[in-house]
Amino acid sequence: MNRYLLATAGAVAVIAVVPASAITTFATFSPVNNSSNFNFTAGAGGTGTVTSTPGSPVTFRFLDASGTNSVFDVAATFNFLASTAAGIVAGGLGIAPATSGILNFTAAAPTTFNGHTGTNLLTASFFGGTFSGLIGGSVASYVNSQPPSAVTFTSDFIDFSQTTARDISLAVNAINPSISGGSSGLADFSGTASGLFGADLSSGSPNGVPEPASWAMMVAGFGLIGAMKRQRSGLRVVEA
Repeated sequence: MNRYLLATAGAVAVIAVVPASAITTFATFSPVNNSSNFNFTAGAGGTGTVTSTPGSPVTFRFLDASGTNSVFDVAATFNFLASTAAGIVAGGLGIAPATSGILNFTAAAPTTFNGHTGTNLLTASFFGGTFSGLIGGSVASYVNSQPPSAVTFTSDFIDFSQTTARDISLAVNAINPSISGGSSGLADFSGTASGLFGADLSSGSPNGVPEPASWAMMVAGFGLIGAMKRQRSGLRVVEA
């Protein structure tokens, strides 16, 4: 019986504490109008700078565990600053490798979500990733993923301390005039950015708190372990 209880308790405990390993889209943003909010500027020596248009208004959304449905929409401002190293043009594609950057979404006013109140919806610091755009086209993108690059998320509403995989994906549309190549791999351009963010959050709830089912399994596991210990303490050793 002891062996059975030990095996069962161990199995339940393992089920309870294993986090979701799959990365899920937990937030998105989209511009509230068609105005340009994203600017790439080629600098001297092949470097480049990326900035957002000051005070760019966006709608920021937290998504549910499926990564598809919004559970919270809020008006926010979008701020972005990044630098790039010298890039290349290859196969008709302009490529500018990012060296470092930071982007953040600030609520227009203090807001409450998931029992937390604040204005920092999401701040992302990163090293690496790539800006790219098709020469002669009107769309560009920025993608970064940890691993292999470095992405750090902070928020007043979500706990990312247990995550190990995080990613950023931005799409820049309505670029006019069309993209051209330069010493940075890309010449100057401006457009309208939108994007999404993913992470391997430890539970389906946005604040990282275990779901009721997880708590139930954990309690059951602890209960079985306790029962096993009580039964052991009641056994007497009989010598032959």
